[in-house]
Amino acid sequence: MYWPTSSPRVIGLPRLPADDAGGSDDADEPRAIVAVKMAKDGTHFAAVTANALYVYQARPLACVAAAVRSPASLAAYGAAVDVVIRPDSAVFAVQTAGGYFITYTVAGGAQPHRVQRFLFEGAGNVPYVAPGPGEELGVQSFNIRSRMVIKVDAGIDSAVALDDELLVVTSTSPAVQLIRWVADVKGGPQARTELLSHMEWYHARDKVVAVVWEKAMGLFGWLSKAGRAWAVVRLADKADGRPRLFMGHCFHTPRHASGGKKRHGDEAIRIAINSRFSVISVGTDSGRVYVYNVKDYAGNIALLHVLEPPAALGPSTHLAWSPDGYVLFAAYERGWSMFSVYGKLGAHSALFDNDAARRDDWLAGVRGAVWVGNGAELLLLPRAADSLWLLEMAKWSLAGNYSWDNIARTVLHTNDKLLLYRGHEQSDLNTISHEAVLWQEIAVPHDYISANWPLQQVCLSPSGRYLALAGRYGLALYGVYSGRWSLFASADAEREFTVRGDMVWYDNVLLAAVDTKDKRFEVRAYSRTQGLGRAPPIHVQQMPSAIVLISLVGDSLLVYTHANTLYQFVINSNNFQFKLELAGQISINGIVHAPSRVRAINWILPDQQAKSGNPLMDISLATIIFLIDGKLVILYPSQDSDDDLKYDMKVLLQNVEFFTLVTAKGLMKNSIWAFDGTDIVVWPEILGQLAQSFEGAPQYVSIPVDYYPLSILFDKGIVVGLESTLVHRPSLQFAYFTHITRTQLYVHHVLVYYLRASRERDALQYVNAYRNLEYFGHALEVMLHTVLDEEADHPKPADSAVLPRVVKFLGHFPERLDVIVGCTRKTEVASWQTLFDIVGSPKQLFESCMELEQLKSAGGYLLILHTMEPLQDSSADTIRLFAAALAAGDWDLCKELTRFLTALDNSGESLRRALECLDLLDGPGGRGRAFALKDTG
Repeated sequence: MYWPTSSPRVIGLPRLPADDAGGSDDADEPRAIVAVKMAKDGTHFAAVTANALYVYQARPLACVAAAVRSPASLAAYGAAVDVVIRPDSAVFAVQTAGGYFITYTVAGGAQPHRVQRFLFEGAGNVPYVAPGPGEELGVQSFNIRSRMVIKVDAGIDSAVALDDELLVVTSTSPAVQLIRWVADVKGGPQARTELLSHMEWYHARDKVVAVVWEKAMGLFGWLSKAGRAWAVVRLADKADGRPRLFMGHCFHTPRHASGGKKRHGDEAIRIAINSRFSVISVGTDSGRVYVYNVKDYAGNIALLHVLEPPAALGPSTHLAWSPDGYVLFAAYERGWSMFSVYGKLGAHSALFDNDAARRDDWLAGVRGAVWVGNGAELLLLPRAADSLWLLEMAKWSLAGNYSWDNIARTVLHTNDKLLLYRGHEQSDLNTISHEAVLWQEIAVPHDYISANWPLQQVCLSPSGRYLALAGRYGLALYGVYSGRWSLFASADAEREFTVRGDMVWYDNVLLAAVDTKDKRFEVRAYSRTQGLGRAPPIHVQQMPSAIVLISLVGDSLLVYTHANTLYQFVINSNNFQFKLELAGQISINGIVHAPSRVRAINWILPDQQAKSGNPLMDISLATIIFLIDGKLVILYPSQDSDDDLKYDMKVLLQNVEFFTLVTAKGLMKNSIWAFDGTDIVVWPEILGQLAQSFEGAPQYVSIPVDYYPLSILFDKGIVVGLESTLVHRPSLQFAYFTHITRTQLYVHHVLVYYLRASRERDALQYVNAYRNLEYFGHALEVMLHTVLDEEADHPKPADSAVLPRVVKFLGHFPERLDVIVGCTRKTEVASWQTLFDIVGSPKQLFESCMELEQLKSAGGYLLILHTMEPLQDSSADTIRLFAAALAAGDWDLCKELTRFLTALDNSGESLRRALECLDLLDGPGGRGRAFALKDTG
């Protein structure tokens, strides 16, 4: 997940001499930006005005090329309305209102040819200034030249740049054309056309108004004028017969009311494809975004969920998935929002006021947006703007490096710093406090980030003592306690490899899956104690194919490759050597069809094998769990298999954003915790459930969260997450984003799960791990409150009611009386009788408190007694409690009882009678002890 940080930077267009050469009748403001597009490699983007094309370098941010059209060109071809970029970034094609494409070749960018290089050397009175992220490379030299003009006689509705062709949807004669960038050496046609009327699968009278293309999936997304959305694939070329270029299926159709009229609000007007998770998002004229799952290319495309805008922000204006597919940016006519891939709302601009909208037009509406630097920044194009806004993001480390330690301990990273969550080391109350300082900022060394921006991966060790990060090349190590970085001594050693397949820590040794400069695939081990410097890796393990990911399970390293093979290496480590020894391997062909879509792998071993089994047998006995796209899949070894290893497969959950596995003793050993975009779903003792029946659905616990969860603190029983807030104060001239740390208890959800299954012994064993928490009583109170609210509104038969089991369970704890009174005072009075029918009368509970000298709790029951009984019946109990409080010297309780009696009777008569009974009044017959109450304030 991503969170915007602070305020965006403003990027203005450079003033060029030709800007004043003339304008166009088609554009009131020639310098207003009409479109912005990012190149495929993410290093350059293009901004287009009515009369000019500007090419920008992302880092250092600079305009490196520009082409300004003459008044004659504007008159002949029309003002620019859009731009498309060929995937190799060599050709930029500007679309004009007159139905033309003006193409430009853009060449350069090689490091030796720099037009500007920043020098960061202090001299005299000039202080030393460190280079920023990506600034070491300097501004590159680019050459832009006009290539040719392509005329589309039938007009242009939409266009997409492919590797070898330009796809154009024509308007006056509805058709799809494929125009080659260069002439076919075999003498083939320069352009091929298929009329929409000849596409038997398409509604011939419905025009195509927009097209998008996702190369990784080989899939087009088409939008029609009637508001339909189509998933389209390119057909193979045929040697003879009438050419059929495309085949597609309609997966989104506007709904219709019972009277046959189309309901406003469901017409598709924007579309974006997420190849990482195989989903398509469709923006509508109501602002709702429909997200569909592409299961195959035969039309099996199912609706996953509907993303509602956070407020009435108008129609959808733009959709953009982040490069890693984890986040969707959705823009509207009057604002924007960001969602996780399966629907959790993150940041949004819906809370701005009119003054903020006038000051910061990036909040009030966005026409276009592109992700920069692998998602490190978001470039926004507001409505009718002559400038762009660049908003920096804080990214969760799990998005780039799926490590179990990154879930256990949260790390965020921006362009130049890391944010490390330190709530584990804080006291219980500080951890759940919103005001405590729980984040440690760590500056990324400029020696590394200036040449290797953007950061790709960050990995934290299980102990929280060590950090590793990797950018474009190489990596860097950091000691959290020492505050020291370890870098390579030379740039050549750093640029010799790139981390591609994750990093994990084993004690103080970092294991990294890398691609080397000479096309080798390796798992390298670097020691934190030895550092990087000029020392070689302490171990290098060659792999036969590219590595998708690595995962550490105990003393075993799992390596999954693009050959669809899972390898198990046993780690042999001592003071003298570190070595990976191959223990086994299995092929997952037939189970996983696209290895690159696998995001995480883990496994669970039988208890006996984990304790004393031969590690060489682990891979044949393990229950394998992997996450592919959004499916959490479990592979269970077949009991009746032959010599060949076979598995039974079960999909535990769909739409999973991340999961983790608890394998340690206690605290629900061998349980799986997953987040599905709405709730955290927990499967306790998954192996035991599968052993009993693999066919049935395993039982699970659902824990709702209203923020994005990042880490589960099992020792504290809480879920930690972040919430993004937009701040706009009248005293400031700008709005900015900040983050709030959120926490939520989950212990009560697990306890209810056990008690609902009549497993009181398991519930006791589970909850014993949390007995020392400072908020343990509150956790029990929340459990009682949750069950009471549910069963008071929806009574259940006696044999299935959970409330009696919860009340019985509370009897095991000395906090029982406090828990009941605390729950009652936070519950509607209408539900009290349901509770006291089971726990006993409040009078009995009051007497129990008095007997145990729990005076504060007795005061709580006194309020309940007053609500449920007449005053005269509870006044005697008030005097008894008052006397006990005086005897114990509990002056705070005495003050509360005084206020209570005063609130009951404004005349003060009730308080006077009580003081008379306690012999506290001054005057005849009184001993004059009222001063003791006065002295307490």
